[in-house]
Amino acid sequence: MGHDTGDGSRGGDGPHGGDGTYRATTDRTIGEAPGGEPTGQRPAETSPATGSVSSGDLVRAGERVTLRRHVPANREDFQRWYADPEIAGLLRHDLEPLTERQSRGYFETLILPLSARGMCWAIHERDTDRLIGSAAITDVIRTTGSGLYRIVIGEKDRWGLGYGTDATRLVLEESWASLGLRQVRLEVFGHNGRALGSYRRVGFRRVGQHQEWVPRRGVRLDVLEMVFDRDPVTPGEQVKRYPPAETSDLA
Repeated sequence: MGHDTGDGSRGGDGPHGGDGTYRATTDRTIGEAPGGEPTGQRPAETSPATGSVSSGDLVRAGERVTLRRHVPANREDFQRWYADPEIAGLLRHDLEPLTERQSRGYFETLILPLSARGMCWAIHERDTDRLIGSAAITDVIRTTGSGLYRIVIGEKDRWGLGYGTDATRLVLEESWASLGLRQVRLEVFGHNGRALGSYRRVGFRRVGQHQEWVPRRGVRLDVLEMVFDRDPVTPGEQVKRYPPAETSDLA
């Protein structure tokens, strides 16, 4: 769950929580006909050598990246990303890389099914179609139309190039048009400067902050809470819905 950030965040925690669970509380996708560049501009691509599907159906295209459905062939790259200690330190709430068994289980039992339901996407470099990351909307609150954003740019040679920022904008468009959401929220570690900068460029606002204790590391994590509303809120509504966050040197 990173970007331009190069990382991850829960919006920043990859497509799962720090305890190793992928929390998706909704059992449906709802919404209007998709807007922006239409879904399905290109079909799934097939490897000439094996005849197997190498990239999933196109969902949405941006300037630098495309969002596609995940396919089983993505699992190896997904597992490699989540075994990387540097990535774990930017997105995992326990700061620990995933084991081969954990990452395989998450991908096969959670990532693929959620992607089939239109709530999780493979991020591909637009010019090359290279798989570089993954993003998801989870923890949907039906009464408020709010979902939790998660992203990782797993290919570190693509950090700092705007790929995560572009992917985040596409996920917001898909959240409004296809999922029928009214708000997207996220959490990001205070030490993840690239992610913070990316989210602010897209238009997310900080609305809160909390700390989490990581027993195995003996450290406290500063976690910032941010939101992006589909419809602008008035100053009065802003105060009512999002009480001012405590001041911090992370602001």
